[in-house]
Amino acid sequence: MTDAPAMAGGPVLRPPTHISLGYSQSEDRLVLWIGSGEGAPTLHLTRRLTGMLLNGLAGILARSSAMAAQAPADLRDEVVMMEHQGATTAAGPVPADPASLPPPAPPILVQTVNITTHTTSFSLVLRTGEDTEVASLRLSRAELHRVIELLRRQSDVAGWALPVDAGWLAPVSGQVTVN
Repeated sequence: MTDAPAMAGGPVLRPPTHISLGYSQSEDRLVLWIGSGEGAPTLHLTRRLTGMLLNGLAGILARSSAMAAQAPADLRDEVVMMEHQGATTAAGPVPADPASLPPPAPPILVQTVNITTHTTSFSLVLRTGEDTEVASLRLSRAELHRVIELLRRQSDVAGWALPVDAGWLAPVSGQVTVN
């Protein structure tokens, strides 16, 4: 996973029409479909890459938040957490009906994700071990928050218990202490 500044002349990135994420118990991998219908590749994400991706994307969102940058240092995590909650509770994509998913294609193992930050968006380019680009997308800040939440939830479904470095992304405890 790399975090690179925006460069001209790169691949043409278009917003995804549809993102679906599931878990393959037999492969012990997350399965990602970008696009819909025939031709949508079946991309496999390993536990290791998912953990790096979750923490890397969370760090990029925290570092690039204009509101968090203006907040006192001890409140920055809370500012990003409120942004995350707003993005993930707003009307967003509805989980896909399994019957609407594309027909299974041969799985492609994603081994690298290149991330580029732009002024108002983020580009992700997914690559194989041979450095072949298999998918690319451009996401708004809110969409990136929703993708992080999908990755976090599906890794929980998989039972992976991935360590999360970002305090704002850690699950909120149901217990509150008031003094």
